[in-house]
Amino acid sequence: MKKVNIGDRLADVALKLEIIVTVLLAIGIMIGLIDIVKYFYYIFQTGFLDSYTVFKQFLGHVLLIIVGVELMLMLIYHSTNAILELVLFVIARKMLIYAETMLDLVLGASAIAIIFLTIKYLAPKKSFDTRNKNKGIYSASTLINNITRATGFNLPLDKGNTLGGLAFTLAEENNRPIEEGVEFFIENIKVKILKASDGVIEKVLIEDIDEIEEE
Repeated sequence: MKKVNIGDRLADVALKLEIIVTVLLAIGIMIGLIDIVKYFYYIFQTGFLDSYTVFKQFLGHVLLIIVGVELMLMLIYHSTNAILELVLFVIARKMLIYAETMLDLVLGASAIAIIFLTIKYLAPKKSFDTRNKNKGIYSASTLINNITRATGFNLPLDKGNTLGGLAFTLAEENNRPIEEGVEFFIENIKVKILKASDGVIEKVLIEDIDEIEEE
């Protein structure tokens, strides 16, 4: 009897829910774009004394749309950089629309500086090694969908939602142990466990064999 990976099933459900939320968010953003067009009319019709207030509201609406787009990217890619960029736009909107005193500006500028430093020195640049375009070293928690979008590798979605789940399923199907150095093949794609501890997969290498042989 095939063992069911409960964690992988739950991750698959969570992914589907995130997709639904992302689609609804995209619909809301598109509706919000209509209001941006309407703002142009209000700006033209507003008198000189009230134009500052209307334009400020216009900028606030535009930045809110941008925050929504960044939130979509965060839900799609689940990356540290996407989260930091989302926070960056939220702070920028807060500073531009709601900052009233010099202290607000200083605190906002300091927060933005911290985020830039975090992105530059602490945030991971990529979740895989890009020294060779035909292969990559991934965390086992990386979503299969993200790998497919980034590399074009044709990895099956019915064997696991994450790369670790895929390697786990392949190990069960081939009666192989979950340990470092174990390799599996899906057509022209090699999946190799690079790091595992106590049966838990941590890092996986995937490699396009055909393209590497052509080189």
